[in-house]
This record gives sequence, structure tokens and C-alpha cells, in this order.
Amino acid sequence: MRPIKGKAKDSKKAGAGKRSKKAALDPRAYAYEQRRLPLYRRIIPLAEAWIPRGFGWGLSVGFLGITILYGASIGGENQTTLEKASSVFGLKVEAVLISGQKEVSETDILRVLGINEDSSLLTFNAYDARKKLESMSWIEEATVQKLYPNKLQVVIREQKPFALWQRGEFVSVISYDGSVLTDHITPEFAKLPLVVGHGAQRQAASMFELLAQFPSIARKTRAVVYVSERRWDLYFKNGVQAKLPEVGVVDALDKLLAFDEKGALSRKDITTVDMRLADRTFVRMSKDAAAKRRATLRTLGADIPQEVET
Repeated sequence: MRPIKGKAKDSKKAGAGKRSKKAALDPRAYAYEQRRLPLYRRIIPLAEAWIPRGFGWGLSVGFLGITILYGASIGGENQTTLEKASSVFGLKVEAVLISGQKEVSETDILRVLGINEDSSLLTFNAYDARKKLESMSWIEEATVQKLYPNKLQVVIREQKPFALWQRGEFVSVISYDGSVLTDHITPEFAKLPLVVGHGAQRQAASMFELLAQFPSIARKTRAVVYVSERRWDLYFKNGVQAKLPEVGVVDALDKLLAFDEKGALSRKDITTVDMRLADRTFVRMSKDAAAKRRATLRTLGADIPQEVET
């Protein structure tokens, strides 16, 4: 006898119900069924488990509002209005974290950044701010970063003071590349080497690199003077002057080193060592030393010309 179709269907449904209940009770069977589902159908239930109701709607409205504000700022709308409006979304600049500065004050940095109580992190242009900071004399490099929702981070790397540059009555602190850092000379800058003369600030680094090859001479040097923007004179701490040539400076420094090793640069009776000529060196003595020398020569019967006497 053939079974009734309706009953057969009912029996199949009953069997399926039993299997589904069994699968629900069996973790391995449930995991197998989950693996057979498409990836998106597995992820969506997990997301719905922790995302609060209305979260997507609020996120969409917030993003739309921020997009409109940003688009208006690009389109040239009133900046103050944008800043006030964006503060509603919690994007108002409430703190500026500054590090790395020593000679530049935080007040000057904030002034250049243009931060005020209505400044918005959304409309703040970090690139322009960095360029403005790097245009300051002391600042070599600046990094400006937005830290959402309400902070700015500014990292400063300052230029190092290299020397004092004197031209006439004016004295400035300069960097290694010769740029003027400040005209305000504080006691901490007093020990910097002194560079004198117009154009000396641009050539000072190369001159001191040469002197670094002759440490004993460098230690005795108080100032370097750029003469007619062509050559250098060295002034030592004991007052002795060494005139260097326009070319062949290293050879002249070698001769000066040999001169110093004999103790000549430490003598008080010498005022000038002229090394501008490659084949000879002239030494000028102090007036007292020259007078004593003339007296000694006369005692020995030397015939001293009148021009030497004077």
C-alpha cells in the first residue's frame, strides 16, 4: 500500500525538525552548519551583538556634518563659523603639546600657530603651520600632528648656535650655515668663537673645519677676521695676529704649527706673523721688544737704518 503524500511530507518535516534540534544540541554539527554559510552571514550576527541600536544612524549623521563643514572650508566659507560649528562635534583644539624647544618660547610658537579658544582641529592646516614654524630663525625642523579629537602635537628641532658674527658694532649669533639666529647676546653665547667681517658668516664653517685639523692652533684662536672677503687673519688669545694667504691656507697653517711648536706664538715680544707670501714669513715684534733688539744690535756695532729706528 502506497503511503499518503500528506503523511509522507509530515513525516519528513518531523524528521527534519528532529535533525535540526539535534544539530542545535550538537556543537560540532552547529559549527559545521555555520561554516557552510557565506562569510557576510556569519559576520553580521556578530556585529549586531555589540553595536548599540542607532549607532549607524548617528555615525552617518556625524560624518555627513563633518563632510559638509570641511567642504565649506575648502569653498572659502567663514572660518570662524566653521570653527564654532565643528566644536559641536568635539573637534575644538583644547590642548597643544609642544616639545623640543629651548630658545623659542611656547608663546611665540602658539602665536605663529594662530591657536585661540575657537580653533577647530578639523579646519586647522597642519602643513601651513609647519611651514610657518620653520620660517622662524631658531627652528630647523618642525612636526605638526593632529591628535583627534581635541589635541595638537608640535615637535621642534632647533638650530645649534655656531659662532658670534661681528660686523662693525653689530653682533649676532649665527648657525653653522651662517644664518642669523638672534641679535640678543646672552652670557651662554659668550664662549662661542668670534667671526668678524662682512661675508664672514657664510665662510666661517669652512674656516673652522680647516682649523680643526690643527687642534693646538684652534685652541689658541680667539677670533677669525675675514679681510676684504678674500682671506683670513687669526687672532690668538695672547694678542698675536697671524695673516693667512688667500690661497694655500693649509700650507700656511702647517708653517704656523711648526712656528708654534718652537714656542714662538707664546712669546710676548711678537705681535704679527705674516704668512701671505708662500716663500717667506715676516714677523713683527712689539715696540718694547723692537727697542731692546735695536739696543742690542747697536751694542754689537750694527748699523741700524733710520727707518728702522723709527
